[in-house]
Amino acid sequence: MKFSTLKLLLPLVAITVQSNSATTIIPPFLQDLRIPFAAIGTLISLNPMLALVSRLPVGMAYRRHRARLLISLAVLLMGITNFFYSFAHNSFAFGVIHAINGLAYGAVTTLYMAFYVDSLEPDENRNHAMGYYVGTLALGYSTGNFFGGLMADHIGYGPTFQAAAYLTLLPIALLWFLHGPSGKGTEKAKQKTVAKLTWGGSLKALLEPELAIVVVVALFLNLLHQMGGVFISLYCINVGMTLTQIGILRAAFAGCNAVTRPISGHVVNKFGHRGLSYAGIPLQSLLLMLIPLFTGFGAILVVYVISGLMRAIVIVANAVGLVQDVDESKVQRGLASGIYNAAGDLGNILGPSIGGLIAQASSISGVLIGGSLGTTALFLLTTLAVRRMRPAPQPVID
Repeated sequence: MKFSTLKLLLPLVAITVQSNSATTIIPPFLQDLRIPFAAIGTLISLNPMLALVSRLPVGMAYRRHRARLLISLAVLLMGITNFFYSFAHNSFAFGVIHAINGLAYGAVTTLYMAFYVDSLEPDENRNHAMGYYVGTLALGYSTGNFFGGLMADHIGYGPTFQAAAYLTLLPIALLWFLHGPSGKGTEKAKQKTVAKLTWGGSLKALLEPELAIVVVVALFLNLLHQMGGVFISLYCINVGMTLTQIGILRAAFAGCNAVTRPISGHVVNKFGHRGLSYAGIPLQSLLLMLIPLFTGFGAILVVYVISGLMRAIVIVANAVGLVQDVDESKVQRGLASGIYNAAGDLGNILGPSIGGLIAQASSISGVLIGGSLGTTALFLLTTLAVRRMRPAPQPVID
């Protein structure tokens, strides 16, 4: 890894630590407010809904020269909403705050991904760079999950939310004091592409077969992850675990991602990113279906961490597909980032919502088994449909 790439990654670690210190304790926080399972799923889905709303406008508005300022403002808004979580003692107040937080989070992640890719040195290995990027996200998730659960167990929900808010200052400071490479070599070409961008062109980009495949994988990967993540926390509470143990569980899941994502670029190089994307989601579903067979912390930890390994490989494979397969002359970088993240938001919306309905109708174990099985079936059917969008190869004429 080049030092210039490391400087781009440090603010990202701080952003994800700040965000996940708050979000890891939200499901048990809502359960303590005696909110029904179906309503918990719907409330949590408000965050990715508003993130989804922000993706395309922010992606279209992206310009590298002003990205740093826009990212800082969005991170600041995330911190303000984290602070106000501590005063949300009913469904309506929580819903409003969580929705605004999602709007800010959507802007941050869309802008930062485009900014990161645009700022890489020309000779930086793109496969490895995307592995570093998603690995850095996982490192922040791991750290934030662990400290969020630990702090909530010892000082309560309110102070934990407020501590996460004060952490906002760290990523903003790092963003301005650590300057990445200029990336001037490709700036002119990017400006020409951005100038031609329209809403019609943005919608047309969704029909690009290679981008569509990336979108489908991102959607179902996040649907499965959010359905599992939200209801595994509630399952663990029901079998007698503490918030600290839940924090450790989620931190270990993310920590596995942090370790394996950067080196997954080598796995992707060897086996190919598309095949790994297709196989990883069914395997992760199978692992989540095993969790209701156990009640002990150690057994659940092992199964959940292995599922995190599968998720890490699929994320890297799909990110490589976004960078390698999607033609930037057809889909501008900021727009591609917006669409890619929007697909993840849609999965984040559907996962808790569908999981909440399944839990209300059956049980939390029913979410982990039936929800995972249904997700796999829908993923395979959708992937088959999208593959048929690809144009047939043209015959070579001598």
